[in-house]
Amino acid sequence: MPLISVTPVFHDDAILGLWEMTESPTTFSSWYEEASMLYKSTIRQKEYVCVRALLREMMGRDMAILHNSDGKPFLENGYHISVSHTKGYCAVIVSLQYEVGVDIEYMSDRVSKIARKFIRDDEKAFTTVHQLLHWCGKETGYKLFSADHLDLLEMRVEPFELDERGVIRIENLRRSVAVAVDYVVMPQYVLTYGVLY
Repeated sequence: MPLISVTPVFHDDAILGLWEMTESPTTFSSWYEEASMLYKSTIRQKEYVCVRALLREMMGRDMAILHNSDGKPFLENGYHISVSHTKGYCAVIVSLQYEVGVDIEYMSDRVSKIARKFIRDDEKAFTTVHQLLHWCGKETGYKLFSADHLDLLEMRVEPFELDERGVIRIENLRRSVAVAVDYVVMPQYVLTYGVLY
């Protein structure tokens, strides 16, 4: 099984799951049928079934993922959920009490080609890892502040010291509030996740 981890985070108020997508979407026949009706792309089918397999591991049973009028997902049992996937991996975070956000991106310098679209002039992100952390951090912030419908340039990543694991602060410039976002840097990917208390 390609489950990497299911970990309680943020004082056990949330659960973070990570899955390596190594199997064929047909491995999970019940979800594959649904996925094949929704998506023609085998990559999208794999993402669909792996998110559901990971969610089953995290919650102990199959759970329906619903969406509000803005398209934000939530679980049938009332839990908040955030989902992200990238080349070869998917990540899910859930919490009963709090808004949650997660983002994962595979390690690649392709992010530098679009950096000007999400890195502000008052931010410093010269390396690929810094740029990926800015991207993932802001994507996580966007999910946490989803009601604000922020543009990525309406958020600022405060300066931080780079490590394999750490915390960055994402400032919502529209409301002058900030949220702490945890991060993990691995050779294969960058992962960010947070809870809005």
